[in-house]
Amino acid sequence: MVRIWRVPIERLDRQHLLGEHVELHVIVGAILRGHGGFSRHPQTLRYVNHLRMLYDRHRQQVEEMLKRGYKHKSPLPKLEPSSIPEPFTYTTEEEQADMKVLVERQNKT
Repeated sequence: MVRIWRVPIERLDRQHLLGEHVELHVIVGAILRGHGGFSRHPQTLRYVNHLRMLYDRHRQQVEEMLKRGYKHKSPLPKLEPSSIPEPFTYTTEEEQADMKVLVERQNKT
């Protein structure tokens, strides 16, 4: 599993943007089904009570993918119509920590 980065979406390179998008679908599926190999993974557990946050991050991913000219054909399952997604938020410390790891990974490729 990759991770859901706590950095502004436009800072992700192609590999990390598309990888995060796939992982987000895996995490949402594990949370909604409540079972399976990834249901106890740390990245899944991190968002168990923040499903709407993941929906907002997915929206950001889709916007960035379309901006870069990629096609998007994998919507998330519908939530109840009256729910409003929590914004995807993170602290400055979380962003700095994730940015450090992201830069290290990008430099390896």
